[in-house]
Amino acid sequence: MKNILVIGSFMTDLVVQSEKVPVEGETTIGKSFNRFTGGKGANQAVAAARLGGKVTMIGKLGEDDFGKEHIQALKAENINTDSILFDSEANTGIGNVIIDSNGNNRIIVVPGANLKLTEQDIKDFEEIIKQSDFVVLQLEIPLPTVYMAIDLANKHKKTIILNPAPAQKIDSDYIQKIDYIIPNETEASLLTNMEVNSLETAKTASEILLNQGYKNVIITLGKTGVVYRDPSEFRFFEAYTVNAVDTTAAGDSFIGSFVYGLASDMSIDHSIKLAVTASALTVTKLGAQPSLPVMSDVEKLMLVGTTR
Repeated sequence: MKNILVIGSFMTDLVVQSEKVPVEGETTIGKSFNRFTGGKGANQAVAAARLGGKVTMIGKLGEDDFGKEHIQALKAENINTDSILFDSEANTGIGNVIIDSNGNNRIIVVPGANLKLTEQDIKDFEEIIKQSDFVVLQLEIPLPTVYMAIDLANKHKKTIILNPAPAQKIDSDYIQKIDYIIPNETEASLLTNMEVNSLETAKTASEILLNQGYKNVIITLGKTGVVYRDPSEFRFFEAYTVNAVDTTAAGDSFIGSFVYGLASDMSIDHSIKLAVTASALTVTKLGAQPSLPVMSDVEKLMLVGTTR
């Protein structure tokens, strides 16, 4: 098993379930409230580790109870937490999540200590990057910090996976250093300046991203499936039909599982199929990290499940 390094964010998710999301000026009665450890970076690290990956994480937490909970959660998943830092002034990041009766979510995040992860912090952990095989990044930490991580990972010839979420434009100087770009429809729309809302538009968007300089493009399309494009071919992978309870962390589950596949020397196709299966299981349960599946459940669905 090769080494996976996730550099990214922590969020404590404050989750409300409601029949509907209130409109402006409206008050609705919610069905339930829960608190979960989350954040794109932490979710992706847990997704890979829960399948059996060898995972280290770099990030920054507040010196508060939420920060302590994150460390405990990662250690419970056998994730190396030695390179996680604490900020004495900022709070641990939080996410306010509202989930409607169809399992769709709307999220507001307050990044807190995530925004205090600096370029110098990444430089200080260059040896950790050097010891890894795969470096996974998202955009809930400052862009200059992400760029420093890309530079150092590229310097040491590591495989770089970028999830451009929340959606932001990427400096063209860094595009060719990224081995896999993995946006969803919204993020792909921003990166390509076109609306991505179907298989056909995703196919066009993947070609645009390839022409921009990305080496491999994967666009996740929710319940439709996933498209993959490299310089030689385009492929589509159907999603599973499942009863969605909460779509939070579905994308994170996909990315963590995909990287686990690569780290296990699986082919790209097998890694994507594994990730599609894991993300399908994720939406059938409430919460971010609590919903991320173990390998036995993934293998069971791959064996008996059906796509649409």
